[in-house]
Amino acid sequence: MRRRSSARRAGRISLPTEGNSEAGGRAPPSGRPPLPAPTPGAVLITRPLEDSRAVAAQLESDGIETLIWPLTAIRPVATAIAVPPLVDGLLFTSAHGARAFAALSQRRDLPALCVGHRTAEIARQLGFAAVPSGGDAAALARMAVGSGLRHFFHPRGRDTTGDLPGQLQTSGQRVSEAVVYAAEETGPPPAPVAHALASGRIAAIGFWSPRNARIFARHRADGLAMAHAIHAVVISPRAADPLAAAGFDGVVTAAKPEGGAMLDALRAIAGTPHA
Repeated sequence: MRRRSSARRAGRISLPTEGNSEAGGRAPPSGRPPLPAPTPGAVLITRPLEDSRAVAAQLESDGIETLIWPLTAIRPVATAIAVPPLVDGLLFTSAHGARAFAALSQRRDLPALCVGHRTAEIARQLGFAAVPSGGDAAALARMAVGSGLRHFFHPRGRDTTGDLPGQLQTSGQRVSEAVVYAAEETGPPPAPVAHALASGRIAAIGFWSPRNARIFARHRADGLAMAHAIHAVVISPRAADPLAAAGFDGVVTAAKPEGGAMLDALRAIAGTPHA
């Protein structure tokens, strides 16, 4: 039976870019809405399993309890890959794309422009000469435009947002793409996660993509129980949109669309801002 989600509409809050002076619920000097007062509790991480474990390790080192519900699982969908002739650079919009490409190709001679620091870190570990952008696809496109490179190869997931080929075409650059992995939905939460959601044990849930936010919102619409005093922490305003009617006490947008800013926001909500 379909269960109605909470009637409360989530309020949106942007995390400040400097310090944590607003984390105690005081009105910020800039006039932005104050951040909610810290609410000690667990953080639910919704990234694919390998990424969730990395986030959990960082939060647990600060004494924050974590639970993991990977809303998607990464599955390889390509068995071979060929880099087109005249390609002089790679575009990695996720660590999953870097890992999948590295598993299929021995090419390590091409510079790799990466969407953020975490993706660049993984790419370097895989042997690429990787350079991070400012943390989102728009920043990656700007970096590509200014790179002097003319033909990029973009190994990507099956479900994607944005249009890198279209964005770079206006500057006379070419992007060849190959789908190398798929992020497939995993289904309902494990029983311990479902119980924690319903019992109020969770203080915050992190969403690193609009797609995962949509998946969670669909679970809520289908009857997933959730206590009221839970905040969503999202990586961008686009990830906040699907959660507007999901029954959260508030939706906090990270200061930057990158992993470090997401960790700062989750720490602030869970009650232990990072020094």
